[in-house]
Amino acid sequence: MGLRRSYLAFNAALGSLYENDLLELADATDKPDFDDTAFFDAAGMVYNAGSFDASMLNTPEARRLIAETLRQIKRGIDSGVPHEVPEVVRHALENNAFIFSGFKAFHTLREVGLSLVTDKGDIKPFETFRRDVEAVNNRYNHNYLYAEYNHAVGSSLMAARWQQIEADGDRYDLQYRTAQDDRVREDHAILHGTTLPPSDPFWSLYLPPNGWNCRCTAVQVRKGKYPQSDPALSMLRGNNCTEAAKQQIFRFNPGKDLQLFPPKHPYYKGAKPKQVKQAIDGYTPAEWTPKTVAEAEQFFRDQLGVNCSLKGFTKKHMEQIQSIFRSVERHFQCWPELKKVTLFVGTIRGRIEMLTAAKLAELKTTHAGLPDSYLEKWAKEYARKIATCRNCYAYSHSAAKEYGLSGICFNTTWAGDKIDTSLANDVKSKWHPPGCGTLKAVFDHELGHEIDRLLGLRSHADFLKMYREETAKGKQHIVDSLSTYGHKNEAEFIAEAWSEYLNNETPRPIAVAVGNLVKKLYDEKNQASGSTSPSP
Repeated sequence: MGLRRSYLAFNAALGSLYENDLLELADATDKPDFDDTAFFDAAGMVYNAGSFDASMLNTPEARRLIAETLRQIKRGIDSGVPHEVPEVVRHALENNAFIFSGFKAFHTLREVGLSLVTDKGDIKPFETFRRDVEAVNNRYNHNYLYAEYNHAVGSSLMAARWQQIEADGDRYDLQYRTAQDDRVREDHAILHGTTLPPSDPFWSLYLPPNGWNCRCTAVQVRKGKYPQSDPALSMLRGNNCTEAAKQQIFRFNPGKDLQLFPPKHPYYKGAKPKQVKQAIDGYTPAEWTPKTVAEAEQFFRDQLGVNCSLKGFTKKHMEQIQSIFRSVERHFQCWPELKKVTLFVGTIRGRIEMLTAAKLAELKTTHAGLPDSYLEKWAKEYARKIATCRNCYAYSHSAAKEYGLSGICFNTTWAGDKIDTSLANDVKSKWHPPGCGTLKAVFDHELGHEIDRLLGLRSHADFLKMYREETAKGKQHIVDSLSTYGHKNEAEFIAEAWSEYLNNETPRPIAVAVGNLVKKLYDEKNQASGSTSPSP
């Protein structure tokens, strides 16, 4: 009953948050055309299951609900973003819309789950349940979605405009303007005429929109045409005008942060957001049970379906072994076609040992007359040539697929504190991106190469357009916005961006853009092949 009461408060908060939009809904002409069957199919899935939890966001019905919400919000983005906007900006906004749509679907279906039972805990008849969830659908997918769609239009417009403002620097001042009619909110009217350089901290917090259905804007004005405002007084006015909790969430810059919706929106709160975000991405971690290296090897085989040898690791490295598993587990769940090419996961020493054995068995058949000692030497030399890498942390390799040994390997000469220290220095020096100072991030990087090969990403027109736009800004831009290693070539640009996308709690625009493009192209590949696998 506590959760039911919390959703009464949750909806009261959203109703208050969106009140200006909801008052206009009856007379609105441009409303989202949400397909209600997406909701009712998902609601039926919850009814048949008898409950709802975050892991069910990975069902086909829930994925369709997320996709339908995303379709509406992307209409708003397309209305606000001009065609000439940088690709990084467009992909980042679409990625934010996807995450927002996923969290919205979670709360929608959670309320559906609460609608399964009466206040006394009895299961409702289906017709009673359907009547109750119709109210949930109207609330989330018509009333709330109208406010969210309107916000996506205004927020994406300002995010796109900010890119030009930022490119021009402080050559012009930036001026806050309201719609100057009788519908302007009093607290927004106080900010009208505020004139400051774009570099002033005021614009990091108060670039419009500053509320749901906010019609304010910011325009560039010639230096000296208007007197500059007092920076401290402007910031004070901004703080005072957004003092209420429901206003404070708008203290961000959609163009700088490349976020459509407030990072502190109620959808993102409560209910273990990290686990919900993983489920939105299509990932539900298995319980980790191994206590020894041998048990871990068997766990990899059973859970991932790969060949595995963790030779070179010891029991004291179990945490690092688990981080390798989590990286591969997530990729296999979210991008299952990777299983076709990643047949081995483990260590370089383990791969050499298994490759030697496989090659020796083959040679004994094809060269039966030669001495075993000669064949063993031949097999070892072959395996070392194929699988050795002395200075790298890890590698992904497509060779030896015929032996079931193509895949990803870790160099255990770096095991333990050694790699932790080295990666921390790499991140500090900008060799690798922020958030990528872990062994998991190393494997995510290597799996980024696998995804690149799977999708043909580095030669895809959409990627090349983005890559050329970013590299045209110079090496230092890539170093500062991605990493030094990411400047090496297209392949490392992709792998570094992918690793940051998965490991940095607040991934930067290039990483988000590559992450969003991967999801988009994987969806297209699945649709073209007729696959029904849910996309992350």
